[in-house]
Amino acid sequence: MTCDTNIVPAAPELTIACSPAVARAAAGLVAIKDEMDALGRSAAGSAIVGQIFPEWRGYRTLGPHCFAAQVLPFYWYARSKRSVDSFSPRYRALVPTSTVIGDSWRWSPQHLDEQEQQKVVQRVFSAFEASTVDRAATECAEYTHIRPLGIVLAHEGKNRVALFKERGLPHIPALVSDEDYLAPGRIRIFELTGACLAVLDGRFVERVVALHLVRDLMETYGVTVEGRWPAEFAELKLVLDDLDDASTKMRHEPYATDMEKLRLDAACRDAEVDATLLDIDAVRLPSVKTFLQAGAALVVLLLGVRLSAGRWPDLQLLLATAIGALGMLLTVPVLPIVRCQVRHLKERERMRQFFELRHHRMRAPRGAVVDQGG
Repeated sequence: MTCDTNIVPAAPELTIACSPAVARAAAGLVAIKDEMDALGRSAAGSAIVGQIFPEWRGYRTLGPHCFAAQVLPFYWYARSKRSVDSFSPRYRALVPTSTVIGDSWRWSPQHLDEQEQQKVVQRVFSAFEASTVDRAATECAEYTHIRPLGIVLAHEGKNRVALFKERGLPHIPALVSDEDYLAPGRIRIFELTGACLAVLDGRFVERVVALHLVRDLMETYGVTVEGRWPAEFAELKLVLDDLDDASTKMRHEPYATDMEKLRLDAACRDAEVDATLLDIDAVRLPSVKTFLQAGAALVVLLLGVRLSAGRWPDLQLLLATAIGALGMLLTVPVLPIVRCQVRHLKERERMRQFFELRHHRMRAPRGAVVDQGG
């Protein structure tokens, strides 16, 4: 197929700042994404890709940023915590085609004949020439460069990536924005039986969807992959239960749980508080019939005390004692005379005590922001 080497816009080539080893591992991940996109062009291939990303079954391809969020530990979480002023200004560059993750969601090279493909390439370069860093012309590519990993994610101009690769074009002209990635020493990956988890700063945890896709890149970058869950971390069952809680999941964004929050929640549930017998989950209220019978008995006893007054003092004393005992039986269940763990209270009282304890106890700094620096 013809290589359009005669088109060379005036712009510098994108500088790949990561080490050569990381760049090679990143190129492997980009190639895997290309293969997955190729598989996604058929029903059978889509079913194969769906084995890795079940929630994306039925989609033809996976968008570049969504793909990065799924496979790169804490990419989306750290990105969501960045402040507006931390974004670097974009610049014009010729991006090495081999580093770009695209997404042929609308069309692929096989949909275009030779003449149509050349027209697309020409429009791409013309739009780039007409664009500035402040204003992107229609059809101008806008890409995100994850500098520490040497990976470029297509934002605008996703479909053309496969075309440029198929035609052997070495660069794609684009407006580029740089992004940082978490330092490798801040991430630990745990490959456990039935689960693969990534931990950030010994506190935040998220699932690693497909470690086999990024193991080479992560280990080359310097992230350790371990096989045992540390004892100083929150209990693994608590972590997995929170990660699997449907109420905490967003449709296409990985969820990160906070182990400090889990420890606080567990401490609040295990705390002992003053409670009534009726607040305890294992205690069941007597039937309405029992209350009516007790009320009737109390009325009879009161009447007996009144009738025996002055006539039978011993009987009056006995009846008064019975009234006191019956009154005690009726009032004791509603008095806060027992100590009970919050987890054993009935739901309404449990939630009230739980949130009250959380409010008063010392907590981790609110709005903790993930710093992307080294």
